[in-house]
Amino acid sequence: MDTTIKKAISTLQDLIAIDTVQSTPSEGAPFGMGNRKALDYTLDLLAKNGFFTHDVRGYCGWGEIGEGELFGILFHLDVVPISGVWKHDAFSAVIDNGELFGRGALDDKGPGICCIYATLKLLEEGYKPKRRIRFIFGCNEESGWKCMEEYQKTEEMPVLGFSPDADFPVINCEKGVVYHSFSCPIPNGVISIDAGQRPNMVPDYARAVVTGEICNKISSSELTINALKDGNYEVISYGIGAHGSTPSEGKNALIALLSALSFTSTDFVKITNAFSDNCGANINLNLTDKESGALTLNLGVCRTENNTLNFELDVRHPITYTKEDVTRILNTELPYEFIQGSYHLPLYVSPDNELVTSLMSAYQEVTNDLTPPITIGGGTYARMLPLGVAFGPIFPWQKSTIHQPNERISISDFELMFKVYYQAIKKLCF
Repeated sequence: MDTTIKKAISTLQDLIAIDTVQSTPSEGAPFGMGNRKALDYTLDLLAKNGFFTHDVRGYCGWGEIGEGELFGILFHLDVVPISGVWKHDAFSAVIDNGELFGRGALDDKGPGICCIYATLKLLEEGYKPKRRIRFIFGCNEESGWKCMEEYQKTEEMPVLGFSPDADFPVINCEKGVVYHSFSCPIPNGVISIDAGQRPNMVPDYARAVVTGEICNKISSSELTINALKDGNYEVISYGIGAHGSTPSEGKNALIALLSALSFTSTDFVKITNAFSDNCGANINLNLTDKESGALTLNLGVCRTENNTLNFELDVRHPITYTKEDVTRILNTELPYEFIQGSYHLPLYVSPDNELVTSLMSAYQEVTNDLTPPITIGGGTYARMLPLGVAFGPIFPWQKSTIHQPNERISISDFELMFKVYYQAIKKLCF
C-alpha cells in the first residue's frame, strides 16, 4: 500500500475517534467540544504540512495553499447521532476484515482526509498548484449549516470546487431540501411517543408509553411490548435506519408505530397515510421533473411535550419546484400547520460544464466506469459555491452505510477513492 494512503488511514482513525455528534455549546465551541477538538486536529494537520490556516470562530475552519483563482474542497467534520446495533463502537475506528468501521468513515471525515492526503502527495511529488486550493471544513452540516452561514459572513468564497460528500461519478444535480415541523394532540390512553434523532435519518427505533386499555387493543405482532412499574406499557417499534434522502432504503419505525396505534386517533390515520408513501403520492405531493426526478419525504422525528406530539419532516423536492410549493401542498392536503424550518436551495450544473467533464474524465481514467453524472436528494456544501458539484465518495457498485449502523469503508475502496481524488485534484489544480 502507498505510504501516503497508510498515513491517510491512520489520520482518519484518529479523527473518527473524536465524537463529533453536535453537543452542548461553549465558548469557542458552538457545536460542542467534540467538534472543537476535531476542528483543531484538522487545522493542525494542515498547518504542519505548509498550509495557511484560519479558524472561523469555532464554526468551521480552512487551510489554503498555492496562488491564483480560489478552488474549494468542502467537507464536514460533524456526524449524525449513533443509532442501532453496531459490530464495533462507532468511534473506535476499528479495521475488521479489510473494512474501517466508524461514524464519519464515509460521511464525511473519510473523503475529506482522502482529499487532503491526495493533495499532499501531489505537493510531495513536486507539482506546483495553478490555483489556490482551500480546504473548508464545517462542524454543523448535519443539523443546520450554521457553519457555512458563518463562513459566508467574513470569508472568501471559492470561485469553483467540489464537495466529497455524496456519490461517484459526479453529482451535477441536487434536489431542494426543506424541513417542516407540525403538531397534533396526543390521543387518550397514549402517554408519550418518542422516535428518531434527526429529520434526515430514517428512524430505526420508536417508543410509545400507553395505558393497559390501549395495550390490550394493539394487534400488531411486529411490536415489542413491556410492562412498566407504574402499570403502563411501553410499545417499541424497530425499523432500519437510512439517510433521509433515500427513505426507501430503510424501514421507518415511527410510521410503523403510528400505524399500530391508529385505532386511538384519526390524526394517526391521516399521518400514517400521508407519509407512508416516500414520494408523497397519498397527499398530491408526488412532484417530479426530467432534470432531478421524484420528490422524497421522511417523517424522521416525534417528541411529546405538554400533551402534544411534535413531528419533524424532511422533504427533498425536484429542482423545478420550490420549497413554497411543498409547504402549500402540505397545508392544503392535511389539517395541520406545517412550519418551514431550515432549507437548502437546489443545485444544477450542466453535464457539459468544464468542471463536470474534468471530474468525469479523472474518474473514468482511474475506474474505467462510464456511469453518467447523477442526481441525488442529499444536500452537500457544493450548493455554497458559485460553481460546484458533489464528487464521491460512494462508488456505483458500493453499498452505502451513511447514516446507518456500522458505517464503514473497505480499505480497497479507500485506496481507489484516493486515486480518483488524486487524479481529479491534479487535473483541476496543478
